[in-house]
Amino acid sequence: MKIVGVNEDLCTLCGACVQECCADLFRTVADPGKGTARMVHQDPHGWCTGCGHCLAVCPHDAIRWEDAEKPLEPAGIVHPESYCNYTALLPFLQSKRSVRRYHARIPERERITAVLEAMRWAPTGHNLQANRYLAITDRSVLQAIADHTIEGFRKFRTIVRLRKLLKPFLLRNLYKVLDSPGLLQGVDAMIRQREQGEDPILFGAPVVIVVYYPNMGALSLLDPTIAFTYGMLAAHSLGLGSCWIGFAIQSLYKDKGMRKLLGVPEDMIVAGVMTLGYPLPMYHRIPPRNPLQVRWLDSGKNGSGSDGENGTAELAGSTRCPALAVGESGTV
Repeated sequence: MKIVGVNEDLCTLCGACVQECCADLFRTVADPGKGTARMVHQDPHGWCTGCGHCLAVCPHDAIRWEDAEKPLEPAGIVHPESYCNYTALLPFLQSKRSVRRYHARIPERERITAVLEAMRWAPTGHNLQANRYLAITDRSVLQAIADHTIEGFRKFRTIVRLRKLLKPFLLRNLYKVLDSPGLLQGVDAMIRQREQGEDPILFGAPVVIVVYYPNMGALSLLDPTIAFTYGMLAAHSLGLGSCWIGFAIQSLYKDKGMRKLLGVPEDMIVAGVMTLGYPLPMYHRIPPRNPLQVRWLDSGKNGSGSDGENGTAELAGSTRCPALAVGESGTV
């Protein structure tokens, strides 16, 4: 989206756009010919990211724009808590599980598209909106992803077995991971499961969504991670299960052969892999989490709080964790 100016007939000079624009691109200027003032948008250096905050905050719809769809004006946007207040939201978030068993049937295209649409609205750094998505239902492609990931485990197994020889060349934390009890057994178990026709990588999910992103180093993982969080919560609301597949991301990240198979451009990397489908299990309760650990740097207390201080996020009239049953229908 490109901001191109201010509609003087609608603008009341309230200054909301001036206060909201973090690039300081709006200002009030005098109009000597009319003896009045007017609001202008000036961007000689191209600093505007098209975030649209000026458009969103203007109470009179006076911001002029182009190269974008019409802004949404849903009822209640001024008070988003009217959509879903915290008392309703927290149990929904608590009930979301990482699903690793799926029905074989492919979800309706409309539901898959709805999940992707939710991802489209996820925030991105500098409003780059550079996420690109691939929705895969082709079983041969899904098998190729699983097989390639398992092949990576076979190579990784060699490193685990040689860890003591490699110790002088490895970071301390990496060596601790490689030397952890059960790691080699876990790797062997996944390789064996795949050889027996099982799918310990994608869990037989009927749909896999891949997000790819311009190669910007570690920054390439941030926007896709936020988008997938939006997508997984949207899927949860639609009765679909999902799971973030870290092993597949590591396998596909910069692999030229797999990027070619998936049609990922050379200047982009695979930054996220998520399974999607109707969940087989029905969950009757919510497993506990570790206590909240937070330090409060309150004014005048000089950061005296300690790590591990417990806290709970309760609001008046809310319940901590109501009994929930989340099943195939997706109802809560």
